[in-house]
Amino acid sequence: MNYDTFINVLFSRVEGAVVTRALVVANALIFALLALLCMNPMQIPSDLLIRMGGNFAPLVQKDEPWRLFTALFLHGGLLHVGLNMWALHQAGQVVERLYGRAGFAVLYLVAGLLGNLASLWWKPGPVSVGASGAIFGVYGALLAYLVLQRGSVPNEIFREMRAGTLGFIGYSLFAGFSIPGIDNAAHLGGLLGGLVMGAALAQPVVAPEPVSWRSPRALGGVALSIALGAGLWWSAPQSVRRFEVDSAYTQALQRFSVDEQELLREQAALLEALRQKRLSDSAALDKLEHDLIPRWERAITQLGWRQVPAGQEMQRDELVHYAQTRRDALQAMVQGFETRQPLWFERSRSLQLQADNILLQMRLRRSLEAAGR
Repeated sequence: MNYDTFINVLFSRVEGAVVTRALVVANALIFALLALLCMNPMQIPSDLLIRMGGNFAPLVQKDEPWRLFTALFLHGGLLHVGLNMWALHQAGQVVERLYGRAGFAVLYLVAGLLGNLASLWWKPGPVSVGASGAIFGVYGALLAYLVLQRGSVPNEIFREMRAGTLGFIGYSLFAGFSIPGIDNAAHLGGLLGGLVMGAALAQPVVAPEPVSWRSPRALGGVALSIALGAGLWWSAPQSVRRFEVDSAYTQALQRFSVDEQELLREQAALLEALRQKRLSDSAALDKLEHDLIPRWERAITQLGWRQVPAGQEMQRDELVHYAQTRRDALQAMVQGFETRQPLWFERSRSLQLQADNILLQMRLRRSLEAAGR
């Protein structure tokens, strides 16, 4: 088949790359909505991407697997969506005509889902978004077609397509391994999905139908894709429990911080009232025994028994020690009121200074760790 004949047959096979254009428009419109919501098209915040359906492992594995699909239409910034849509428009017009609209839509979807499952399996945790896994699948399907249907493609077109396809795949994977933040697992998973489905569905360009859905090869490709997806899903690290522990611990820290500030304010107000003789010793003793000390005890218990994320045990233990020291200082003050011995009041002041030093050392260590990053 010569060059002109191939082009005529290819473009008469499917009139207009409707699915490709619809995907480009859908991705662009959704990105425009995200950009309007955050008023920053260059960088879409992760929390917004998660709310809008990003591939966030703890939620996907909990009860929201639909995120594997919706994440294909979300992008993290203008450059991200621009490059992806350019690549999709370039390759999609050819691949859609080679495989037909239905075949193209199926391989795009299968490649995208396998890409997101590979991301879930390889590096669960950070939110993953973008159509790049599906787009790698489009290029994988094109490569599979060039290999299996070599006789359908004229030499000059074959060489041009092969060079462009291998160049895109090679450069993109190299960039993914070189630049932090690029989800190469999704790229590789999508590429594998595109190769499998492309090989399963490829038909000669002169075939009556672009895809023979009942052929053993097509059915085998679908079955293999399902098996690959199931394997990635069931072998992915379970991050739901870790996410729940992280969230619960973060909430416990927030509650502790609020309780601590309130307790310190009330304690300072109590001491000032005593100094100005606006509060009797018996009233101060009652406030200490029945309000302030029990609240420190609750804070210690709630934090001390909390399961913490790996690597944060030291922080939890220091906070518990800090809270225990504050409580002990108030208990020493109670002993001072009850015995009228100055030694207990001195002990209380010493413990308060010790608690201040614990807190200062914790803040200094966190500042040094942040600077080291």
